[in-house]
Amino acid sequence: MKTKWYSRAITLLLLLCAFSAVAQDEAQAEIELKLTDKSTNTSHNYKLYGASYSLNSPFYSPDEGKIINNGSCSITMELGQAPDAFLLKWMAGGLKNTSGEITMATINDIKKLRKMAFTDGQVAASSESFYSTNGSTSPQLSFYVKTLAIDGTTVFSPQKQPVSNSKNML
Repeated sequence: MKTKWYSRAITLLLLLCAFSAVAQDEAQAEIELKLTDKSTNTSHNYKLYGASYSLNSPFYSPDEGKIINNGSCSITMELGQAPDAFLLKWMAGGLKNTSGEITMATINDIKKLRKMAFTDGQVAASSESFYSTNGSTSPQLSFYVKTLAIDGTTVFSPQKQPVSNSKNML
């Protein structure tokens, strides 16, 4: 059976198109952590794959109006690079007075730069995965912060006990 000349041309065209396909998981943003040890005024920058934050509101006693739980704020992030000695020291609890800023800038798009600024970051959990396929690691961190501001607006800070105006009469 003889093949037509155009079937070879179509096959060749399909092969050429397959080699020039664009990757679908290309990065659309650059995310970076700037971690600062305030006691030594030392800063280090780290590439991130992603970062998210979670807020837990304070809980007040309905009867007494006292704070039972101050609430908490945590940040979870996945590093896009291997941790260095500075980051490992922070993860181990060796750095106590840290602050940081996570910035996210979109690529090939004119959008506003996003910023997450935090103070007193204390590592709650960390893990690191090792992959044999591309010889890389994927460290993940979760940490509690004392304050958190998103794009300059404070979204979390420690709660103060409300002042009670009532007096106990016996």
